[in-house]
Amino acid sequence: MTDEMRGPALVRDDAVTNGLRAIYAAPTEAAYWERLEQRIMAHIERGQEEGRWWALSERTYRYGMMAAGLILILAGSVYLRSRAVESQMAYESVIETPGADQPVYARRLPLDERRATLRAATGH
Repeated sequence: MTDEMRGPALVRDDAVTNGLRAIYAAPTEAAYWERLEQRIMAHIERGQEEGRWWALSERTYRYGMMAAGLILILAGSVYLRSRAVESQMAYESVIETPGADQPVYARRLPLDERRATLRAATGH
C-alpha cells in the first residue's frame, strides 16, 4: 500500500496565518468604536421618528397570521384524520367485518321458535 491513499498533507503556513489575522483583527483605535456607536444610535433614533424600524409592517403581519392559521387548520385536519384511521383500524381488529375481498353470500332471517328448537336439538 502507498501513501497516496492518505490525501494531501497538511502544511502549516505561518505567513498566511499572520496575514489573515491582520486582515480580520478588530480595530484597536477607540475612535472606530465611538463612530460605530454613534451610527447605531443615530439609526435607532431615526427609526423611532419613522416608526419602529425593527417591527413588521401591518401587511407582513397580516400575511403571517393568515399563513399560521392555514398551517394550524391543515395540522388539525391531518391529526383528526389520523385518529379516525386509527380508531377504524382498532374497530376492524376487534370485530370482523366483511371487506371488499370477502363476499357476503347470504344473510339469515331471524328464526322462529320451532326452527330454533330444531336447530338446537339437531345441531344443524
